[in-house]
Amino acid sequence: MKRFQKILVATDTRYDHHPIVEEAAEIARSNRATLKLVDVVREFSWMSRQVTEDHEHLSDLVAAEKTAKIDALARAVRDKGIDVDSKVLRGKPSVEIIREVIKGEHDLVMAVAKGRNSKRDGFFGQTALRLLRQCPSAVWLVAPDTTPRFKHILGCVDTASDHPLDVELNDKVLELAQSISRYQDSRFSIIHVWNMDDEKILRARMPEEQVDEFVENERRHREERLDAFLKQHDTDCHADNIHLVRGETARTIASFVSDHDIDLLVMGTVGRSGLSGWFMGNTAERILSGIKCSVLAIKPYNFKSSVKLQG
Repeated sequence: MKRFQKILVATDTRYDHHPIVEEAAEIARSNRATLKLVDVVREFSWMSRQVTEDHEHLSDLVAAEKTAKIDALARAVRDKGIDVDSKVLRGKPSVEIIREVIKGEHDLVMAVAKGRNSKRDGFFGQTALRLLRQCPSAVWLVAPDTTPRFKHILGCVDTASDHPLDVELNDKVLELAQSISRYQDSRFSIIHVWNMDDEKILRARMPEEQVDEFVENERRHREERLDAFLKQHDTDCHADNIHLVRGETARTIASFVSDHDIDLLVMGTVGRSGLSGWFMGNTAERILSGIKCSVLAIKPYNFKSSVKLQG
C-alpha cells in the first residue's frame, strides 16, 4: 500500500491497549512513511473553570501524564525502526488534530470511530464526524476495540458524471480499496448504486412498458459508464467483485455492508458544494448514519478546511 507518507494517529493514552498504533506502525513501515502519535488534553468546560480554582495546574498534570505515556508508545514503535514522533495537544480534540494535520502536512489521520467515553449516540463519535467533515487529509476511522485488520473492503464509486471532482474521488477510492486488500490479503468489492429519480412520476402518467424501457435504458447507461471507468483500472463491470445495484444510495449501501460482512468502507465524503470545508455531501452523511464498520474517507486535493491555524 504505497500511498501515505505522513501519518498522524490520534490515540487515547488513558487505555492500556492501542491496536490502532500497532496497525499504523505497519502501514508506516510498508509505505516508508513517518508517524506522529498525538493525544489531546481537553479544555475544561466553563463550569469546571468556575468551580476549580487550580484548573490550569490540573491541566498541566494531565498533560504531563499523557506525555509520559505517549512517549513510551512512540519508543516502542521507534524500536521497530520506524520514524515516529509524539505530541500532546491541548484544546478541542477535533480542532487541534486538524491543526496538527495542516501544520505537519499529514496525508492520513487514523483514529477510533468512537471513544469509550463518547456521549454521542450512534456508531461514530462527535470527534470522528468532525474529522470526516473538516480534516483536509484522508481520515481512517477504525471500529472501537478491534484490530484494524479487514476481511472484506468495499469501495463506493459514483460514475454517473464526468465532473473532475467525481472522477478524482472515484480513482482514489478504487485504488485505495484495491491497495489495502492486497496489503492485508483480503477481499475487496466495488459498488455503484443507481436509481431513476423520476420513475414514480412517470409511472403515474405513462404506460408501464414505456417506463420499464426508460428504466432499462438508464441501467444500461450506468453500466456503460461504470464499465468505461473500470477498464481504466484493468477490470470491468462483469467481474465478480463489481456490483451495480439499483436503489436509494445510502440505504442500499448500508444493506450491502451488513449483508456482505463489510468491515471497511472506502468512500469520498465531499460533495461539490462542500469544498468550503464544512459539510460532507448529503449522501455521505446518510451512508455514515446507517453503517457500523470502519471507514476510510477520501477528500479531493483542493479541499480546504474551515479550521484555521492560530496566529
